Amino acid sequence: MSAHLGRPPKAAPSNKGQTGFWSAALDRLRRSNARQRRLAFLALVFVLISSLSIRAFSTTGPWSVIIDDQVVATVEDRAEFQGLIDTTLAELEREVGQPVTLGEITFRRAEQGQRTLVAAEAVGDLRDTLPLMIEGCYIVVNDEPIVPLENRAAAETAVATVFEGYESSLTERPGVEIISLDFDETVSFEEGPVKLAKVKEAAEAATILERGTDKVVEHVVQKGESLWSIARKTELSVSDLRAANQQVKGDLIRTGDTLNLVVPDPYLNLSSTERYTYQRAISFATQVRTDPERWPWERVIVQHGRAGQKEITVLIDRLNGTEVSRQLVSETLLSEPVVQIVTQGTKVVPNRGTGRLIWPVVGRITSPFGMRGREMHTGIDIGAPRGTPIKAADTGTVIAASYMGGYGNCIMIDHGGGSLITLYAHMSQRAASVGDVVSQGQVIGYVGSTGRSTGNHLHFETRLNGKPINPIQYYPSL
Repeated sequence: MSAHLGRPPKAAPSNKGQTGFWSAALDRLRRSNARQRRLAFLALVFVLISSLSIRAFSTTGPWSVIIDDQVVATVEDRAEFQGLIDTTLAELEREVGQPVTLGEITFRRAEQGQRTLVAAEAVGDLRDTLPLMIEGCYIVVNDEPIVPLENRAAAETAVATVFEGYESSLTERPGVEIISLDFDETVSFEEGPVKLAKVKEAAEAATILERGTDKVVEHVVQKGESLWSIARKTELSVSDLRAANQQVKGDLIRTGDTLNLVVPDPYLNLSSTERYTYQRAISFATQVRTDPERWPWERVIVQHGRAGQKEITVLIDRLNGTEVSRQLVSETLLSEPVVQIVTQGTKVVPNRGTGRLIWPVVGRITSPFGMRGREMHTGIDIGAPRGTPIKAADTGTVIAASYMGGYGNCIMIDHGGGSLITLYAHMSQRAASVGDVVSQGQVIGYVGSTGRSTGNHLHFETRLNGKPINPIQYYPSL
């Protein structure tokens, strides 16, 4: 026991070498796993980026077509769409005879499930929408581009068309000398890219310059005006007036009402001053000499009148053809008028009537005396077959027998010094002449439908001291 106690204890086996090995191995393993994880992560990122890149640069699949920040179509195949656009550009270049370029157009991946168009359908739909550009020329009015044309020559032609058309409208009248003629606005030309869809021909561009835009002008209705008279005065149609004034019911407008007039507001306005020389007739006077030996219906021209002539020169200012002011320059007498001398009979017609009238024809009264619609019917209409004899209502002297406008064939009989006259109208044939003395019941003509007439009938009037009165009052038995 003492030996045991006297000897130091036996050392435990050492593991220092083993601990260093496993620590190094674990470190290596950790470092290896981290590197693999990084490699695996990088590989995954590469796959994702490759996938996205492939998708991003692939032309297949749905693509939104964007013009002016607006999606105008979604196509199934971008490459095919772009190819068809190139074909369209080539076709257009052949049509217009100059290069056609495509303005700004962009693409963006569309969401899955969005309605798409095949390329050909999309190009067809967008042909007028695509920002197709050519080298053209704008007509510029007061520094504002108004209308594009294919080149400067066409633009100059359009402006010249407006100018020359106005000039010819002035000079088509003889005696006009243009003193000044010019646009009120500054007109210039600006060459550069223009949208093909907006390019106009010279004739159409001239119309646009003349018409301009529509502006609304207020018109206060004056006494006696109607929609028709206002339309005629303003060179508008009645339908345009109605469309601009929905508040008007039917045709009823009142004095003081305010109407909207939609009138052209031209881009180009032409002011002109002209010297206009013309001749004006001077009316002749008529001198009437009475002749008591002639009947009232006898009117004889002893000396024919002749108008005189004078030459007038004026300066006229116009705006777009409408006269603004007129100034008299000179007035020269070329010839004096010649007075017309007329002899008028004043012989008193004998009082031959009895004052009691008979019916000129027997028939039904188809239209009485009085207002007929908006017109005054100054007699009565008696229906009878064509060719029925018409008799003088009373004894008298025929003072008129001729075709008288709306009356057609007509006869007038004076029954007593001009106080009572009967009139017979629409005759198919007259059977008496001016100056004839006819007796009551004598045939003076035959029923017809001449003049302004509907169907065969006799229009019969009685006039007392020149004023139409109802013939019925001469037939008290009715």
